[in-house]
Amino acid sequence: MSYWLIKTNPELYSWDMLAQAGSTRWDGIRNYQARNYLREMKLGDLVLIFHQGEEPGAVGVARVTKEAYDDPTTTEGNWSVVDVEPVVKMTRPVAADEIRYTPVLNVLPMFNQPKLSVMPVTPAQWELILKIGKTQLTNQS
Repeated sequence: MSYWLIKTNPELYSWDMLAQAGSTRWDGIRNYQARNYLREMKLGDLVLIFHQGEEPGAVGVARVTKEAYDDPTTTEGNWSVVDVEPVVKMTRPVAADEIRYTPVLNVLPMFNQPKLSVMPVTPAQWELILKIGKTQLTNQS
């Protein structure tokens, strides 16, 4: 299993919208590196949902339910999407500044590649973010 972080603007699509919908197609990615990361995601991989905006931070955990396929929202370019479902809302959101100033987490690509909206997370980073967020997964939910 691999771990990922995907950023979203909560005004356009928030954790609460995902939780209400029960699943979604993660589309609209128009960065080649982010697209390539989507293509690496496998069924069952876990994903941190990270809100950008006024209060940036990790707010929830989702699971990949369908591996990469062609993005149906565009006819231009070679873009991909994955489907995800909510697993659990973070007990306590983990603010971007907490991530930025915590060793192990401060090397995430989100800080030196701020436009990158999809990125891998190491198992150690994953566990630390969940610990800071006081969130436990039961058997990876």
